[in-house]
Amino acid sequence: MGSIIEMAVYLAAAAILTVYQIREDIQKHRAALLASEGQNEAVIADALGSWTNDNYATLLSQYTQSGNSTLTAPTVADLKTAGNLKQSYRAGPFWGGSYTIRVSMVPDGCTEQDGNCHVSWIFYPSLPYTRGGKPDASGAAQIALAANSQGAQFGFSSTRNSGTISGISGTWTATNPLSGTPAAAILATNGAGNDGNSLYIRRDGSLTWTGSQNVNGVDLHNVGSIDATGTIAAPIVSASNVDVSNAVRSPGTLYVQNAAGTDAAPIDAGAAAVHGNATVYGALEIANTATPRTSCTSTTGTTRIAANADGTGQVLSCQYTASGFQWVPVSGPSPRYQYYTVTNGSTVPAPTCSAGGSPQVLIVPQNFYVDTTAQINTYVTGSGPWRVSMTDGQGADIGAQGVVETYCAY
Repeated sequence: MGSIIEMAVYLAAAAILTVYQIREDIQKHRAALLASEGQNEAVIADALGSWTNDNYATLLSQYTQSGNSTLTAPTVADLKTAGNLKQSYRAGPFWGGSYTIRVSMVPDGCTEQDGNCHVSWIFYPSLPYTRGGKPDASGAAQIALAANSQGAQFGFSSTRNSGTISGISGTWTATNPLSGTPAAAILATNGAGNDGNSLYIRRDGSLTWTGSQNVNGVDLHNVGSIDATGTIAAPIVSASNVDVSNAVRSPGTLYVQNAAGTDAAPIDAGAAAVHGNATVYGALEIANTATPRTSCTSTTGTTRIAANADGTGQVLSCQYTASGFQWVPVSGPSPRYQYYTVTNGSTVPAPTCSAGGSPQVLIVPQNFYVDTTAQINTYVTGSGPWRVSMTDGQGADIGAQGVVETYCAY
């Protein structure tokens, strides 16, 4: 009899243990299933964030053109097609419904010019998590916690406050998007005020900085154009080409030196204005661009100079003449060339004139005597060289000496 009773007790205990083991196995299976769902949703949410980064410029353009803050959202299949999801996922959770994605531009009234537009997205199952046909906030919390551990911002609605989705960390809340605002609704978001990447520089340049930046003394390489509205300060600026549209300011003497900084370097510049004295320690070279007696222009308060276009080195200045401003030699319109002491019959060579000049000669007789009743003839013949004549009225040599000046007339 005792054996029968002991056997009955043993079987009862074994049955109870079996029930507990079954329940424990079910709990473990359920916990694994919820964790797997959370991890899957985290992967999808991460892909959605990546998709938002890749398509920010397109979304901003859509918002700018339409003025509607509600933007075209991708589906889970779209994320796979775009390459943000590396493998296919179901369109909804295991308990039914579908995954819903909403994308919008925030804040209201933001503009592309101000650079204050951000993409806000939410991702959630269209049905709350249920157990036995009833919303299960505890199970929803396990899913959100598993998803949140992957780096996404997940939350769920509790039984006590089902109208609000609260983040796992408690740092954010959102309105329950499900009809009837049931408990156990699960939702992920990148935040209502930013696109999750406003702390970083966007590769596509569609977000602007809103504050000063400190790059911690590191170098910037392979930079294109740099446009600055303020001061660019550096102890050394090295550039193969520098475009200056306004001013180069120096607290003292501005030196242009070679790359080693050991000696002066030449400057090749176009039109330049020097407001002050210019001291040249060396030869001053000017272009051979002017032709004598051709017209030129002059600015009030300045005088222009240039060299003769024939390359002879003659310097011309833009002078006012009876015919207006013309290029005239700085030595005058008839600069002297050479002096010669001559007698009757001497030969005087013609000067070598720069382009635009014609050889001229002037004879001045000196130290001569003639009959007071006779006339004196002093003249030259030829076109250079010239033959000097100093005679009386009968054409006889008067034995005079004289000085001949040759010059070029312009």
